[in-house]
Amino acid sequence: NKIDFIKNSINFYKLDFGIDDIVKPDQIFLLTFLATLSGFSAIDVEAKEGIIKIAIEAITKAKQKSKELNIEFIHNPLLCISLGINLISNLDDQMIYEKIGYFKDIEIDIIDLHFNENDFLSNTKKIDFICNLFKEKIISVNLSRKRLSNIHMIDLLEKCFSYSKKNLVIEVEGMRFYEQNYSHILQTVSTADIINKQFIKKSPKYRGIPIIFGNCINKDMENLAYKCNVPFKGISIDYQYINNFLNKASLDFNDIEIIRALRKLN
Repeated sequence: NKIDFIKNSINFYKLDFGIDDIVKPDQIFLLTFLATLSGFSAIDVEAKEGIIKIAIEAITKAKQKSKELNIEFIHNPLLCISLGINLISNLDDQMIYEKIGYFKDIEIDIIDLHFNENDFLSNTKKIDFICNLFKEKIISVNLSRKRLSNIHMIDLLEKCFSYSKKNLVIEVEGMRFYEQNYSHILQTVSTADIINKQFIKKSPKYRGIPIIFGNCINKDMENLAYKCNVPFKGISIDYQYINNFLNKASLDFNDIEIIRALRKLN
């Protein structure tokens, strides 16, 4: 069971390409390829058919390369797609199905739903439709107090849980960052603390729902969460950090350079 893979992970690491960023296809391929070889738990790409195909190809190539380099391949990373509810807010159910129904039957494990205040208040019925459409997938709800009030975050989680009782994940973000500042870290951890206290501990039926920290680039967020006794299951790492960390690696990597890059990531 794939949700159990998340719940039982000691260190769940997701590579996140974002929902609004313009990422070059070769960047998506290479970073997904290297992340798969290094043992990342999940890859998160935008909900676009072409981008998803690139990610799937990179994961397949990484499995092949692991055999060539005699690298132990522990697991396939879960493939996650990020979907902004604002993109479908003006569509009826049939139009939504035509736009995203394709994702129902391909190799996707997680649907990561991004909301803001207006999205949630005006699209309750669309949440019903999407959760029913992807009832066999894991539903990840992306939350931030920058975009949703505390009350609306809890309402949204209760709504999504009613459809995805066994397959719900919560991803918490602070302020969308370009520098990892303390305000972002504090907002993320404090939001997770609110969700734990006002939602997860509210009822036994919510216990065990995994929380993931979004937009991480180092250990600071994890360290603060441990100090504050805020439970979490893993982190989502922004692709830009990995790209810069690898000194803007290129598709021309030979096997020796691949191994060097993997040592950096590990």
